[in-house]
Amino acid sequence: MHAKPERTIGDVGKEGGTRLEPGRHASFLVVALANRISASASRAYMRQFGVGVMEWRAMALLAASPGITANQIAQVSGVDKSAVSRAVHLLLKRGDVEASEDKTDNRRALLTLTPKGLELHDRIIVESLARERLLLTGLSDRERGQLFALLKRLLANMPLVHARGPGRAS
Repeated sequence: MHAKPERTIGDVGKEGGTRLEPGRHASFLVVALANRISASASRAYMRQFGVGVMEWRAMALLAASPGITANQIAQVSGVDKSAVSRAVHLLLKRGDVEASEDKTDNRRALLTLTPKGLELHDRIIVESLARERLLLTGLSDRERGQLFALLKRLLANMPLVHARGPGRAS
C-alpha cells in the first residue's frame, strides 16, 4: 500500500482544480498583512489611548481633511460604512470629534476633531509612525518608495476588480 502524496496549497489536483498558493497571491498577502497590522495597532492603541484602530483611522483622516463626512472616511479608508459610523459615534460621545450640519446638504454632518481630539491624535501619531518605521525595517528608501508606488497602483486597479463582478469572464 502506497502512501498518498501530500498535497500542498498551490498544487493542481487530479480533479484539475488549481489551488491557492498564499505566498504568490497578492490579495491574500495584502489582506493577511492588513489584518495583522490592524489587530496589533488596535490592541496597542486601545491599551495606550483608549481607542481602537477604526477610531484612529477616522481621527487621522479628520486631522488631514477637517470637515469631511463619515461617508468620505469610509470611501477613503475602504472600510464598511457601519464600522465608520460606530467609530465616529464613539468619538463624538468621547468629545474627540464634533459634527456640524452641512449647509449644502442638511442630511450630512461635517466632522472635525475637537481640541481634545486633536491632542489625542497628536499623541497617537507618534506611536503610529514608530510602528510604521518598525514595519518598514530592512527596506531601503528606494524600496519604500517602490512599495508605496506599487500599493497606489493596486488601489488604482480596484475599479477594474470591482467592475468584474460575480460570474463575469475576464
